[in-house]
Amino acid sequence: MTLDQYYLLGRSGLRVSRIALGTMNFGTGGFHAAYGKSEDDVRPIFRKYLEAGGNFIDTADFYTAGESETILGRLIAEAKVRDRVVLTTKYTNSVDPGDPNAGGNGRKHLIRALEASLRRLGTDHVDLFLLHTWDRVTPAEEVMRTFDDLVRAGKIRYAGLSDVPAWYAARAQSFAEANALTPAVNLQLPYSLVERTIETEHVPMGQHLGLGITAWSPLAGGFLTGKYRQTGETTSGDGRLSDPGNAGKSWTDRDWALLKPLEKVADELGVTMAQVAINWVATQPGVAAAIVGASSADQLGKSMAALDFTLPPDLRALLDEASAVPPESVYRMFTPAYQNWVISPGVKVGDKPAGYVPAVRNW
Repeated sequence: MTLDQYYLLGRSGLRVSRIALGTMNFGTGGFHAAYGKSEDDVRPIFRKYLEAGGNFIDTADFYTAGESETILGRLIAEAKVRDRVVLTTKYTNSVDPGDPNAGGNGRKHLIRALEASLRRLGTDHVDLFLLHTWDRVTPAEEVMRTFDDLVRAGKIRYAGLSDVPAWYAARAQSFAEANALTPAVNLQLPYSLVERTIETEHVPMGQHLGLGITAWSPLAGGFLTGKYRQTGETTSGDGRLSDPGNAGKSWTDRDWALLKPLEKVADELGVTMAQVAINWVATQPGVAAAIVGASSADQLGKSMAALDFTLPPDLRALLDEASAVPPESVYRMFTPAYQNWVISPGVKVGDKPAGYVPAVRNW
């Protein structure tokens, strides 16, 4: 179980682990207090990740009301690994409910939020800074110009977006490219075997415009661990489905049915259902890394071991078929079958032949 293989994040020179450490439960305050952990609780988790070779760490100013950043900053300093880790944080959420400019994505709050994050993290820069959630009103141009200013000021190294519409990300990236501004290199989105809707537009957009996707909630808030059955009760432990990404989520018969092929694949490979689910996400097209959290070092070790095996093509196909999301509306016109009919039945047309862009050899 090692994370000693690194890949470039999006169209950048930044090397990151394929498993990123999520720290939403570092701390016991705020919205995430129900399942938060103390600094002493998470220290072994953090050390376990570093010992395995992991270098990609994700937090946000909103997590545990800022405690996540504070604890993480102390742990990084304690381990003396600030230059080694790729430290990521995010901004959007309000820090003062009575102030309309103390939340959202505008320039005033963006700079204010970053300065506060730097103080909590105990550093003079973050390696990757993300807009956390689309606020529906701030122009993408304002966000990208501010990111560029912060890169030039040395306060952030790279910029990215999280939980935004594909059109907004495309607008932001195209504006940056057209005006020689710092481009986004990362797009953070929910993605799992039960949540594949980002494949419709976000994934191809990221591939074409140079944004590597980091997938949060690859286990769908614990649903894909195998602890749950259709009664809603757990079969082992005290699992939860309280992930913010599952707010208002009603598990469908299709979701429950997916657990059977997932269990079949896990049994055939001699691994856990959670490991199969994480492996599937981390090795999907366009995905740079899967973000995993943990309540213990042992649990993190099991999650990181998800990259110790390869999904055989037949078993991947089984999971793909069971979890496939049928295209709707205009997207039905972009399927291979429809496109073949549009261009010319019987004629094979593709982008580039196999081997046109050979993979760079790993060192």
